[in-house]
Amino acid sequence: MKVKDYLLKLEDNLMLGGGKWVADFNESFWDYPMGDLVFDMFVTATVRAKGFFLSRVAAWLTTPNYYVACFAYSKDPELKRFHEVLTTISKFLKEEEFAWAWLVIPHEGSFSRKARAMVEHSDSKEIGIALVDLDSLEMINAASYWSRRMTRFIKCFK
Repeated sequence: MKVKDYLLKLEDNLMLGGGKWVADFNESFWDYPMGDLVFDMFVTATVRAKGFFLSRVAAWLTTPNYYVACFAYSKDPELKRFHEVLTTISKFLKEEEFAWAWLVIPHEGSFSRKARAMVEHSDSKEIGIALVDLDSLEMINAASYWSRRMTRFIKCFK
């Protein structure tokens, strides 16, 4: 599977598929510049659900209205700029008052041991991180809550 094909499926899954169970992903931007980086895809969402009148009232009364995002960055499969990517996303989260974000790093091939170790040992609490090997359809994620939670929503290979 090509990266572009995967990103199209990821966008569709977040905005129209299973991602709706986590947040209302409603805006998508491609080739999104942020600092010195250009993310392949950037999708924003609000956690408060939309729906019919009673659903909206219930959501308004019970659910906080905070913003979340999903970033896709495929330009660095060796993760040489990993710290810079995480710093850029963290800075964005603080400045724009987003609660948390997912970072998906797709690649057409396997990741190095060093890249795997960097992600598995990442301790970011507000950023869920996953490597997606599009050849073997394998996913490597960090141990944080958001990283574990994101795997079923970004697994859109079919």
